[in-house]
Amino acid sequence: MGNAESNVTSGVKKQTDAGAIALYKLVDLKGGGLLVDMMKRASQTKQYAEIDHAIRTKVEPFLYNGGKGKWIPIAKLVLLRNKERGRHKMLPVLKAMEKPEDYDIDKDMANDPEPDENTIDKSKYKLVCWTLSDRGAVGETILHLCMLNATQLHADLAKRLLRFYPNLINDIYIDDEYYGENVLHIAIVNEDPSMVKFLLDSGANVNERCCGNFMCPEDQKASRNDSVEHEWVCVCSETNYDGYVYWGEYPLSFAACLDQEECYRLILAKGADPDSQDTNGNTVLHMLVIYEKLETFDMAYEVGSSLSIRNVLQLTPLTLAAKLARVEMFFHILNIEREIYWQIGSITCAAYPLSQIDTIDVDTGKISNNSALNLVVFGDKEEHLKLLEGVLIDLLNAKWNTFVKSRFYQQFYLFFCYFILSLISCTLRPGPITKTDAPTTTPHPMNDTSIESITPTSEPLELQTLSSLLAKNLAEQLVMGMKMYGNVSEDSLARISLQVASNISGSIKDIWTRQNLTSNDTDYVDIAGGLYADVNETSASDPFDLNASDIVILKKGKKELDDWWDDLTEDCRLMQMNSTSAKIRLTAEIFMEFGAILYICAALREARFLGLNMFIENLMTAPSRVMFLFSCCILLSFPFLRMSCADEVEDILAVVVMLTTAPYFLFFCRGFKTVGPFVVMIYRMIMGDLLRFVSIYLVFVMGFSQAYYIIFLSFDNPITPEGVDDSKANPLPSAMESIMAMFLMSMTNFGDYYDAFENTEHEMLAKCLFVVYMAIVSVLLVNMLIAMMGNTYQKIAETRNEWQRQVRKWCGLG
Repeated sequence: MGNAESNVTSGVKKQTDAGAIALYKLVDLKGGGLLVDMMKRASQTKQYAEIDHAIRTKVEPFLYNGGKGKWIPIAKLVLLRNKERGRHKMLPVLKAMEKPEDYDIDKDMANDPEPDENTIDKSKYKLVCWTLSDRGAVGETILHLCMLNATQLHADLAKRLLRFYPNLINDIYIDDEYYGENVLHIAIVNEDPSMVKFLLDSGANVNERCCGNFMCPEDQKASRNDSVEHEWVCVCSETNYDGYVYWGEYPLSFAACLDQEECYRLILAKGADPDSQDTNGNTVLHMLVIYEKLETFDMAYEVGSSLSIRNVLQLTPLTLAAKLARVEMFFHILNIEREIYWQIGSITCAAYPLSQIDTIDVDTGKISNNSALNLVVFGDKEEHLKLLEGVLIDLLNAKWNTFVKSRFYQQFYLFFCYFILSLISCTLRPGPITKTDAPTTTPHPMNDTSIESITPTSEPLELQTLSSLLAKNLAEQLVMGMKMYGNVSEDSLARISLQVASNISGSIKDIWTRQNLTSNDTDYVDIAGGLYADVNETSASDPFDLNASDIVILKKGKKELDDWWDDLTEDCRLMQMNSTSAKIRLTAEIFMEFGAILYICAALREARFLGLNMFIENLMTAPSRVMFLFSCCILLSFPFLRMSCADEVEDILAVVVMLTTAPYFLFFCRGFKTVGPFVVMIYRMIMGDLLRFVSIYLVFVMGFSQAYYIIFLSFDNPITPEGVDDSKANPLPSAMESIMAMFLMSMTNFGDYYDAFENTEHEMLAKCLFVVYMAIVSVLLVNMLIAMMGNTYQKIAETRNEWQRQVRKWCGLG
């Protein structure tokens, strides 16, 4: 039923074709058959000779070795079961065959020697009585058919068959749909304790495992695979255990799940192990937790079942109850495991073992993903909220107050400081320099040379004038250098000398240019040479003299210095340090970088401590934290972008950083009772109501936007003269603009678009579509979204423990 991997359909078709199967002539699925008729007459006449003779002559030909049975390797039985699967799931032996469905186990074993019962490993062999090639449509025997009909007549016939051929009792279904089911399983399902007792006295196997597809959880059916190494079926471990007849494979589990206490005790008395684990690792107590059988649970626990056994998912009965949100069963098991110290009236002092409850593993000290507390806090069912009572809520509050509360507020204050730094760095961030604002000279403190004394004029200059200009410029640069460097060192003097020479040389060239002179004129060369000679002469006795070798060195470094300043100031505006605000911004950015690195390191440390799976699970519950860590990762690229002067790219990423940093406040708001519930509501509304609304909203927006785009192709602005392109006046010039227009119209901002309908050739059609669109989107859908959000708000507000579960996810890790 709805399962592509199921073989029920093919089996049912074979069962309906009763004439093709010889077994159904003896006993069929409708309660008739040759032996049934004979048994009815024998029951009436009390003469059993006829039925006994028919059993010997009609039944014995279908049995191995005259009813003694035959030991068949389990690997062969697995191959027989595997041939019914899809080819992609077939074992290599069958996949190599041209027609795997024609596999005949009897032919395959024809040349094999007869196994010796005394020497074989019985864990790898199974005693089979009814021939495998003469089974029913789904691998059943005549004894199975008698038990399925479940009448007294068929029960008497079954007993008579076992009287002659007792080895029939342990034959199982061979087909994958019901593989492993024996007559004891069927008798338990029939709720027939007398037949169960008879079968147990006749030697029925109490440890037979019914692992057929029909008895498997629904979500595991698609993952079923076979292995020749063992008889049971391989399935995926993750499951919710929901199945129509998933009753734990063993007869004892069948009896427990069906509340058959008498059958349970009968099977237990025959040596069945209540702690035997099925394919999913579930014991009897696990199965009773799944089906919430409290009374049977108490009975099974009292007669010896263990509460400490873990299944494949490492869940005990207690933690399984927490995972499946079995509220009554969970508290019932807690009360069983607690140790009462004293009791006065209704007041009880009891100790609860924390090994299965707390998130800290008592053996390793690491976080336990399968602890009851973790399963409840991260559970997604409403019933999980009901588990936040009693010992769990007390434990959570104790962990919150002891370990988490101070850490929570500490991290909040640290992030607040980090956010202030991000505000400072973004608020003081300079915009791009336009051409009109660009400086004509390199903006450096030592290059601020707008000195009036060297302003170019049209008057002729003499060496005396240039010498005075040099002296004045040198004095000013020296004062400025002392202010910058604090004292006059050799390095500062070299920088000052270089700047003075650059300033004077530039001034001379500018003056001569105004006087229509070029650098090749002899006058310019003479005056320039005279200038440097005059400088050397006047400064010969000065401690700041510039000899010939100094001038050569300064000239060589001038170009490199100019290029460096040009790169840093003109091309990389974010590296400018010519104002106090720029220095503050750069300092804040440096602290932000360190903060981002520390946050990422803390996240990596947390992932190492919790494990990757649990760390990702935690992140999924806090989208704002995911966004914040993403912003920290982006910040790590800023130094490289800054050094490469990629200002435009950095501006875009800076916007992304601010948009993903601010929502991190929502992560901390969950810890405050006044705003915490509202944060939970926002998350629920975005992931639930808004997501559903957007999926429907986009359908109408996309459809109507394209319709309006076609209508506005005929837009003609009457103000625009003929022959002039009026596409700029068109409110919907492109398909993307029409989508944005539909969004604005849904927000009731439609004034400009409605007036433009008159300038198209389809005015009436545009207005009709407008009415329909506003009715569907603005009125119906938007109000439906408001109603859904109101419903979500009310549900969360009425759920008392929802906010506590969200905020206590912090202390589930402590």
